[in-house]
Amino acid sequence: MTKHGRLVAIILEVSDLDSSAALYRDAFGIDLHPGDNGVDDRWIGGRHTEISWREGAYLHFALYPAKEQPTSGAQITLSVNDIDDAHAVAVRAGAHVLHEPRTEPWGRSARYRDFDGNVIELTQHT
Repeated sequence: MTKHGRLVAIILEVSDLDSSAALYRDAFGIDLHPGDNGVDDRWIGGRHTEISWREGAYLHFALYPAKEQPTSGAQITLSVNDIDDAHAVAVRAGAHVLHEPRTEPWGRSARYRDFDGNVIELTQHT
């Protein structure tokens, strides 16, 4: 049996890069930085926004303009220290609320939909 490595990157293709980057930054606190490595390659090149977490396990997250169809139906989950504060920030920033903070088996969570139909979950682990 082949052992697979762990997840190291999440890439979403979005219909409007600037609006999506602002939503992820303002509503969910993801400090995306603009990038454009000048490579003409659908998977790694061109204008985008990105962040890489290097503390603990490495994880890269990026938004690219959709080359064909935007990514839709994906869910990402972010850990937060205080779900009520994080929810208030998301709502003030205009996030579309799917459900208010509620108790789940893993903690208190709230979910939101981005402009392309992806779900962003904020979770305060208990």
